[in-house]
Amino acid sequence: MDGPGDLQVRQRREQIRLLARNVPALVFGSLMLGTGATVLLWANQQPHAQVAGWAIALLALSAWRLWMARRFWRRTAAGDPPERWGPSFALTSAVAGLCWGLLAWLFFTPDNPLNIAVISIMITAILSSATQSLGPYFPAYVAFAVPCAVPFATRCLSSGNTALVTLGLLATGFLGMSLVFSRRIARAIAEALQLRFENESLIGQLTAEKERAESASVAKTRFLATASHDLRQPIHAMSLFVPALQALSERAEISPRTVGSIAERMQGALDTMAQLLSRLLDISRLDAGALQPRPQAVSLGPVLRRVSDEVAQQARTKGLRLRVRGGHLAVRADPAVLHTILSNLAGNAVRYTERGGVLLAARRRGDRVSIEIWDSGVGIEAHDLPRVTEEFFQAGNVKRDASQSRGFGLGLAIVKRSADLLGGQLVLRSRPGRGSVFSIALPRADNPEAGPEGSSPPLPPCTTRTVLVVDDDEHILMAMALLLRGWGHEALTATSREDALTVLGAAPRRPDIALIDMHLRGGQNGVDVIAALHERLGAPGLHTAIVTGDTSPEVLATIRAVGVTGLHKPVDPDTLRRFIDNAPTPP
Repeated sequence: MDGPGDLQVRQRREQIRLLARNVPALVFGSLMLGTGATVLLWANQQPHAQVAGWAIALLALSAWRLWMARRFWRRTAAGDPPERWGPSFALTSAVAGLCWGLLAWLFFTPDNPLNIAVISIMITAILSSATQSLGPYFPAYVAFAVPCAVPFATRCLSSGNTALVTLGLLATGFLGMSLVFSRRIARAIAEALQLRFENESLIGQLTAEKERAESASVAKTRFLATASHDLRQPIHAMSLFVPALQALSERAEISPRTVGSIAERMQGALDTMAQLLSRLLDISRLDAGALQPRPQAVSLGPVLRRVSDEVAQQARTKGLRLRVRGGHLAVRADPAVLHTILSNLAGNAVRYTERGGVLLAARRRGDRVSIEIWDSGVGIEAHDLPRVTEEFFQAGNVKRDASQSRGFGLGLAIVKRSADLLGGQLVLRSRPGRGSVFSIALPRADNPEAGPEGSSPPLPPCTTRTVLVVDDDEHILMAMALLLRGWGHEALTATSREDALTVLGAAPRRPDIALIDMHLRGGQNGVDVIAALHERLGAPGLHTAIVTGDTSPEVLATIRAVGVTGLHKPVDPDTLRRFIDNAPTPP
């Protein structure tokens, strides 16, 4: 909706336009009254030269007003602001008022009642009609009414004739009333215009909201259809691998090599599903505002090298040069969000580049640092540039041919949202066949104190842990127990809060780690289980993670409030193993 200042400007512009539209009718009425006054004055033996001169002046004035109105429409159509014409219209109104006021100076004859009657009737009529024609713009009416009525009222009041003095008082009162009435008309028009503009603004907002809602609905449908397609592919592969294993085992024709090959491909399908779900989770958390950045000074050297290390093997496989520049600079940003942005951009750069190289660079730009990812890849066509940050859009792969190995089309959507989260604008320059440059500018910061670049705290040595798993799905419990035992840990399994307390009572040793599902049967949830475990075991608490497939903002906020780690299904085995290995070493 427009601000108060904008609304006033729009009102003034429309008032001037209404005044300009009234000019033809105003001129026509003025000429009719002028013709009548001329005929009556001529017939009443007034000086014919003066009568003719006044009539000619009125005709010239009418032509000037019509010319001015026509010029107004031509100039405003060419972009001239209508409000600039307000003083001009007020000036022409003042000249018109003087023209009618001259009747009293030129033809005021106290001893000729008919003449006085003609003048008073004409002035009263023209003032009355002007309240409507000049009403949209009150300054124009004031400019007209005062010079029109004051001369007549002055001549009457100064005549010394009681009847004329009374007429002068009546003329003065009529002038005051006409000014008040015209002011009310102007206010009514202004209020009507304000209401109209507010309604138009509301209609515009409702229309925009409706279009956004329809667009969002279409985008959601497309989003779900594409996500469903990309999830069905690996699920379909898994649904074929499992019966294939069963058939081979029934015929006793399965060999360890075949099992290993099928297991590797099944793991690949699972990895594809996990990556897609992880990307969808990132999109959901960003759209829901569940990610709150924690800005701090971040040295770009370790970040750029870490991102470079992530894509180094793929770059070497393709024979690409991979370079890092500007690592001495630092920015103010959330390190995790910044890594997400650069990791996605670097991965895309390597994926879409077949020869040449990729450059990860940082350049100082005043009080900001521009972090840029250059590649010499296929580039992006101009018509695709506005869409590259849409979910599931892949430039040059609109049919989503999986053989092209171009990911899911979610990376740049995540990058765009993450950049917005940091307050930085994602900028893209690209030339088809020559390559692309993605950049984001962030506030410059002093380089923070840090240990040796690229260093990270060592993980504790692998230790046998006792892990309590609480989940109401028997298949998940069995799979988790087998996995933990395969890693050399002891697994305790339970399906509810009461079951978990029973298992603890029978266990030979206290668990070190708890992996708890968020939603359990009977209305229980992971928070209830954590509270019961803390009450039973006391301090120090368990190294606990809530494992859930619910990515709603409410659940994410609940996990943060409890102060435990959140792991989202399907949990990546490496992520799960790191969580277990990072648990405090039991005494």
